[in-house]
Amino acid sequence: MRQGHFQEQATGGGKRERTRSALLDATVAVVAAKGMEATKILDITEAAGLANGTFYNYFTDKDEILREVAYGIALAVSRQLDEEMSSIEDAARRVVTATARFIEITIAEPDWAHVLLGSAEHLPEVRRDIYRYLRSDIERGVEQGKFDVEVTPFLLDQVAALIGVALRAQIHGGRNPGLARQTCESILRLLGMSPAKARKLASAA
Repeated sequence: MRQGHFQEQATGGGKRERTRSALLDATVAVVAAKGMEATKILDITEAAGLANGTFYNYFTDKDEILREVAYGIALAVSRQLDEEMSSIEDAARRVVTATARFIEITIAEPDWAHVLLGSAEHLPEVRRDIYRYLRSDIERGVEQGKFDVEVTPFLLDQVAALIGVALRAQIHGGRNPGLARQTCESILRLLGMSPAKARKLASAA
C-alpha cells in the first residue's frame, strides 16, 4: 500500500510508530472503499499487510481507530484552514473561505472526504468537535450583525448537510468548482443573509 498521511507523519519514527501509522492509513483506505459502518478489523489488517492479531497491540477496538483516523484528518484540515484564515476578521468571509477551502481540500483527497462524511454520521463526538468551528464563526457573524439566526444544533446540522451534499456530489460525479460557490451561497442565505449579498460574497470564493 502506498504511503499515506499518517505514515508521512511517522517518518523517522520507530517500528512501533510506523506500524501504528500503517494501520491508520489502511483504515482510511478501507473506509473510503467500504464505508465506516461496514469496515472490519480484518479488512484493516489485510490492507496494511499485517496479521489480524497485530491490531490489538495498538488499538482496543474498531471504534478507537476510527476516532483516531477521523480526528487526525480533521486536525490536518483545520490546521490548514486556520493558517489561511488567520487574518480574516469578517465572519461572513470566514464562513465562505472555510466552506470553499474545506470542500477543495477534501475533494483533493477523496479518501479524507469519505472518512469525514462517515465520522459525521457514525461518531457523535467527532461531529461535536467539528461543529465547534462552525459555531464559532456563525456566532461571530451574529455579533457582527452579518447573520440573523439562532445558533442551534439543528442549524449546524443544516450547514453540515449542505457541505456534505457538495462533497458527495463531487465524489460520485467528478470535481465541480461551481458547487463550492453554490454551497457557500446557500449557507449564507440559511444564516439570514439577503440573496443578493449572499450571491456576491459567494462569487468571491
